[in-house]
Amino acid sequence: MAEAWRMSDRNVVARALASAFLAAPWKVSGLVANGAEVVGGRFPWLVSLARSTLRFFPRPPHDRLELLAELLATRPAFRQACANPTAPVRLSRWISAAPQMGRQPWPVPALPTQADLADWLKLTGAQLDWLADGAGLEHTTSPGRWRRYRYTWIPKRSGGERLLEQPGEALARLQRKVLHGILDLIPPHEAAHGFVRGRGIRGFVEPHTGQSVVVRLDLEDFFLSVRPPRVWGVFRAAGYPDGVAGALAGLCTNRTPGAVVAQARRAGSAREVDTRWRLARRLESRHLPQGAPTSPALANLAAYRLDVRLSALARALGARYTRYADDLAFSGGEALGRSARRLLQCVRRIVRDEGFTVREEKTRVMFQGHQQWLAGVVVNEHPTLRRTEHDRLKAILHLCRTRGPASQNTHGHPDFRAHLLGRIAWVTHLHPARGARLRALFDQIVWD
Repeated sequence: MAEAWRMSDRNVVARALASAFLAAPWKVSGLVANGAEVVGGRFPWLVSLARSTLRFFPRPPHDRLELLAELLATRPAFRQACANPTAPVRLSRWISAAPQMGRQPWPVPALPTQADLADWLKLTGAQLDWLADGAGLEHTTSPGRWRRYRYTWIPKRSGGERLLEQPGEALARLQRKVLHGILDLIPPHEAAHGFVRGRGIRGFVEPHTGQSVVVRLDLEDFFLSVRPPRVWGVFRAAGYPDGVAGALAGLCTNRTPGAVVAQARRAGSAREVDTRWRLARRLESRHLPQGAPTSPALANLAAYRLDVRLSALARALGARYTRYADDLAFSGGEALGRSARRLLQCVRRIVRDEGFTVREEKTRVMFQGHQQWLAGVVVNEHPTLRRTEHDRLKAILHLCRTRGPASQNTHGHPDFRAHLLGRIAWVTHLHPARGARLRALFDQIVWD
């Protein structure tokens, strides 16, 4: 216990020194002078600490106070000074350095402090702290007004369930502001086509039409696999200091209550047991909630390095690569067919390195002599909707018109109307004429 307290004290002093260094002229004499005020004397180890700081940071890292504090806490000279029982390091005063934005590669709003973020969101500091849930209270909160999300288990058409996590009205409003005010200004990788303005399903499938070989892979629990460090990294890359990036990440991530996770349907097979276990682990850790306005954009941005690596792999094999949310697609000539096993091995390794998991049962290697399809779109000669998909949607709309929408909402969608409109829009993007006919059927439905 004493060692734990000493480590805690050392971290506090390191943070105080980091703040004092950032408020000083960025040279050895300036850092030593401010450091001496913090610890109450010009001790010899301060010079070594100042030189180490300048070696690691040629320019002052005004937006990385936490990182600088971590560096100082690990320096041998500082650790030895803190461990000296005859002359213990004591904190005499605190010199505050005003946080600053880092390099801003995109035109995002400048928010150097959490107070600035709260003002931009029109919140008090206490409201920001609660909605960002830094303490992780949502995980243990009982159902009621203090929960930030509403939870609904929805059956998947392919089997299993997904958890819809819908933010409350206040949190959803803030997430939409973060989406349109910040995330929309950060461009995703050119290979990403899902949830990207100006791109869509056609852009995802067209590069793979008329190819000898088409390879499709699917990522398991795409949103849930994105962890806070990736989300924090997106906001840090936009130039936000550590504290602001952490608060923004808190607003956009969630840790599902254990009682909600326990409501999932019991697994019916050995494979489902394993899948359910991974799903529960992801839900009970911080993740991007499926249902938050910010999750699609953040998932794309968090997968940027994945897209970079898979694009480079495709080029090395003479292939093409695109991604639509959790669907990965590769295509190429006959040479790709001969190297398909190598491609799959490399993709699995890259996906695993980037924190995602391939759903092996959905992996397909499709040759030109058979039907090649991606995301329900046939790509053998030109993008065309699979007939079964069109007929199924048409039948659902017809039955909604004759028997009522509730009779067809078998998966319990909380907004079935919006769900149907989304599917019609998807068809319209590929086939405007078919989409128009489906929309005419939709307009005849009587909604309660």
